[in-house]
Amino acid sequence: MSEITIATYDFLDALDKSDIIKNLTKYKNKLLKNKFLLKEIKETQEIKDNKIIITKRKEIYNNPDYQKYMEYYNELSLIIMKINKQYMKYTKEHTCHE
Repeated sequence: MSEITIATYDFLDALDKSDIIKNLTKYKNKLLKNKFLLKEIKETQEIKDNKIIITKRKEIYNNPDYQKYMEYYNELSLIIMKINKQYMKYTKEHTCHE
């Protein structure tokens, strides 16, 4: 196995054990138990009026568990975006099937 493959598996293992994933999972589970908030989120997806959507989303965001979930979700998203950006750099420069 190549060193980059080993390092990738090490990274994935470290990510699985990281506080980001632990906290993301913790707050996701808390949110999944909050039937009222889930109902609010679902209702927001069906609203067509932008002003009402913004108001509802602000109300949803006022939930501290939702705020923490989004904090960890965004942190993980930034890591993934950086990885994807690097991947695109490599594949665009080294592609042979265009």
